[in-house]
Amino acid sequence: MRATIGAAVLWAAVVLLLTSTVSQINAAANNIPQAPVGHRQPKTQDVQGVQENSADRAMKQIDENLKKKLNGICRHC
Repeated sequence: MRATIGAAVLWAAVVLLLTSTVSQINAAANNIPQAPVGHRQPKTQDVQGVQENSADRAMKQIDENLKKKLNGICRHC
């Protein structure tokens, strides 16, 4: 009986210790400052809309035509 109570107290102490450690790690992760503008990865909101130029449109058209021709030849077997 004493061993069971001792094990339960020990288990509670381990859980309490791990919980406080995890909360400290989460708090530290939220306090990370951002890098200077020239040293950070751009985010989606940082990048303006990408405009397609005529070379991209021409290449897409060539790719689509080639894909149509290959679908007639290869049946993905």
